[in-house]
Amino acid sequence: MNSSVASAAAAEANPACPDLARWQARELYGLWRVELSQLGERGTLVLRQHPEFAASLRGEFNIAGVHSIASGDVEEGEFNLDESRDGKRLSAFWTGRLDAASCGREIRGSVQRLPVPGQRAVDTPFVLRRDHPARDW
Repeated sequence: MNSSVASAAAAEANPACPDLARWQARELYGLWRVELSQLGERGTLVLRQHPEFAASLRGEFNIAGVHSIASGDVEEGEFNLDESRDGKRLSAFWTGRLDAASCGREIRGSVQRLPVPGQRAVDTPFVLRRDHPARDW
């Protein structure tokens, strides 16, 4: 989807919302609530500036008592994170879109958890929500 189409779609969904297609990583910094409704899991994600790549994201998940790290980007309203539970191997891929109706306070998409010994791969929808806009993180 090109930026003018994305801008038009955002304006239709919420004309008072800024152009989400132009948002950069810094607009996503902060605390997000994580919901994986089909799995019955909830948790948090804290996003901040990646220490090596200023235009990228670094985060920490705490979902159902499991801690992991994540790195990723936002580009033209598309949100992508790679998650690792041990800091060495990928454990999941998060792909979503900034939600214009909530003016960027929600990100909706799907997470693909990779198989690990004793557990099969899972592909399930997610919702990230935050109550407050970005602050200095």
